[in-house]
Amino acid sequence: MTGTASSLAARAALLTGRLPIRNGFYTTNAHARNAYTPQEIVGGIPDSEQLLPELLKKAGYVSKIVGKWHLGHRPQFHPLKHGFDEWFGSPNCHFGPYDNKARPNIPVYRDWEMVGRYYEEFPINLKTGEANLTQIYLQEALDFIKRQARHHPFFLYWAVDATHAPVYAS
Repeated sequence: MTGTASSLAARAALLTGRLPIRNGFYTTNAHARNAYTPQEIVGGIPDSEQLLPELLKKAGYVSKIVGKWHLGHRPQFHPLKHGFDEWFGSPNCHFGPYDNKARPNIPVYRDWEMVGRYYEEFPINLKTGEANLTQIYLQEALDFIKRQARHHPFFLYWAVDATHAPVYAS
């Protein structure tokens, strides 16, 4: 598996509780259901999959994803359609749909609304690779925990880019 495909497989397995070969996110170095790149691949997590936040919602949990979704960038695969109540992050990761390392174009969303893009509204120092998005993600997570901790059981799914490597880390 490639690094991208294996992270997709792990993410899909974690959220579905099913092996990658059963949820469709796998690769044999040929095309499989890969929700990351290239942009023309339009697959994603199918509605038939029950994701962890959908199950937790039935038990009264409130859930949020902070970071990359990476399970489909088209509207029908949106995390809020798969059990999450809130989202702050990007549909994919790293250098964006067109792999432009000079001007990354990854969109950043708050729930259903795109609030900016890497490089533009979320600056990146191209010499050092530093960006402020990891700190923004951290604040989003802390705010969610503080809001929910006294009122509801909650599930926070933390999936930031900087864990792969120091990709745009602060």
